[in-house]
Amino acid sequence: MQTNHHEVVVVGAGPIGSATARHLAEQGVDVAVIGPEEPASPEGHAGTWAGYYDEGRLCHVLEVPLMTSMLTMRSLRRFDALRTRTGIGFTTPTHSVTVLPENLGPGSAATWFDRRVLAANARDLGVVVHELDEEGLRAAYPDLRVEPGHVALVQPDAYILNPRALVRAQLAAARQDGAHVVRDEVNTTETRGGRVRLTGRTGATWTADQVVLATGAATNMTGLLARPLALSAFGATVVLAEVEDPGSLDMPTMMMLKYRDGARLYGGIVMAPRPYPDGRWYLKLAGTSLLDTPLETAEQTAAWVRSGGNRADIPEAAAVLRDLLPHHEFTTFRTRPCLVASTPGDRPYIDRVDEHTVLAVEAERGAMSADEIGRLAAMLARGPWTDTIPHEVFQAEWAEPV
Repeated sequence: MQTNHHEVVVVGAGPIGSATARHLAEQGVDVAVIGPEEPASPEGHAGTWAGYYDEGRLCHVLEVPLMTSMLTMRSLRRFDALRTRTGIGFTTPTHSVTVLPENLGPGSAATWFDRRVLAANARDLGVVVHELDEEGLRAAYPDLRVEPGHVALVQPDAYILNPRALVRAQLAAARQDGAHVVRDEVNTTETRGGRVRLTGRTGATWTADQVVLATGAATNMTGLLARPLALSAFGATVVLAEVEDPGSLDMPTMMMLKYRDGARLYGGIVMAPRPYPDGRWYLKLAGTSLLDTPLETAEQTAAWVRSGGNRADIPEAAAVLRDLLPHHEFTTFRTRPCLVASTPGDRPYIDRVDEHTVLAVEAERGAMSADEIGRLAAMLARGPWTDTIPHEVFQAEWAEPV
């Protein structure tokens, strides 16, 4: 059985893993990135599933905490060079419009949809955003019908990011600089004689001086850590509404918090239509059952993926679209399973597990900030932390003490 040695092996070939491999390869490091291909379909699925199996994510700075937006801005500055180098397009311009009640009371929604905080974060990063009152919102987007008393923040230079295409571009650039891309799934690691020995599901083995674990929401399920991270994973649902004539639908991409008579009716993304691999165009909404399916094991995750998502989210999504876009009729809806995760501080983990292992995990908004997270993980795998952001910001928290 052949054993291959590399200076660094990156476990996980999603947005963060592929970015880490690219940054290492650019520095002349002998790096391999190991991860499976996307499964053909959710039905009958039994292995790893990734949250980036999608055609559209909002890439903007109207986020909390500020660190998320800062990492995104750093990533964005390198997108043009990555597109030019690989010839792979992975962004589409859009307006990012955050719609919310003008007077939002206390509660969890106030943390994520505090327009004063969101606007202040954008100013700190030098990004222009416009604040629209109710009348201004109607005038700027006449096709939209929002609830009375709702206002908006607009970032006009935002993007829809295609995470699948981003990964293709990162891996293409990494290959150009000599990185090895291996389509397998690492099942075990063991440290021997100052090296880490990794074994894949196929039986192949590799050794490395350093390992970077970029395994996203599935990190605690891989069995590659001696103790679990403080990381909660959930089975999320994406609702896709088919759009027969996308040219007739001129709309921004929205983060929408919808209230009526003091009751919350919806909170999530409504994305402008995008083409999908089946040749159809879909408008994407986040399902409202986001936190209803906690996942702790690989078996639970596989069962969730096979379910195809929560079809009970479709009527709520349809109601949102009827109110929001009353001049358009949507008759065909589909669901897709997705994985999301969260950390206690809502920040990524970029930290050392031990002298041979680095962790790089951001499992909910990782696509838009992945390039910078990968750069920081590559830095840590090669030597000391030298970034202007203190490393303490990204230190891992553990569910169990040492």
